[in-house]
Amino acid sequence: MASNGDSTKVDKLVRDIYGGDYDRFGLPGYAVASSFGNMMSKEKRDTVSKEDLARATLITITNNIGSIARMCALNENINRVVFVGNFLRINTISMKLLAYALEYWSKGQLKALFLEHEGYFGAVGALLELVNTI
Repeated sequence: MASNGDSTKVDKLVRDIYGGDYDRFGLPGYAVASSFGNMMSKEKRDTVSKEDLARATLITITNNIGSIARMCALNENINRVVFVGNFLRINTISMKLLAYALEYWSKGQLKALFLEHEGYFGAVGALLELVNTI
């Protein structure tokens, strides 16, 4: 459903508030200013589809994951973030958004990496931890 939705009908963007980019803080007009911000208006709520809501939900979750990953990478002084887990399985929307967001907000210092068999790495990590405790 999310691939057929338009999150800009649900989310309030920087351009919705400032009429374009907000140069003072380097925010592009297409950046999300408030997830689900347009849902405060009954008129706008009446025009959104389930697909729009699904896309906005996916983008909100992905933005949070990206924000946390960026903060952790900066805190640990690393420049590559490897994303794993079934959330990304056949989820090109989130993979593209994470890759773009990390690159954009870090001014090219951080890179997002995605593994081919991403769903198995939690189990591999648990197994390695078990082996290390024996």
